[in-house]
Amino acid sequence: MTLFTDALRDAAILALPVVGAVAAIGVVVGMIQTIVQVQDQNVSFAPKLAAVALIVGASGPAALELLRELLVASAAALPRLAHP
Repeated sequence: MTLFTDALRDAAILALPVVGAVAAIGVVVGMIQTIVQVQDQNVSFAPKLAAVALIVGASGPAALELLRELLVASAAALPRLAHP
């Protein structure tokens, strides 16, 4: 059960900054599009893509280390999972 909670925690740690940034940028770009009355979906895609690229690039090494630790813990738990 600990392995499962660790995996969920790691998934939340990795996903929340990206989802939060994309949501915030979507709201801001949506307001700007409403103000200037430009309703093109491509306008909102570029800032979101750039934000995701920046976040993934900046947090890449830390995310890989987090995933490496989860993989090591998963591999160490395999014998316990095979023989309950």
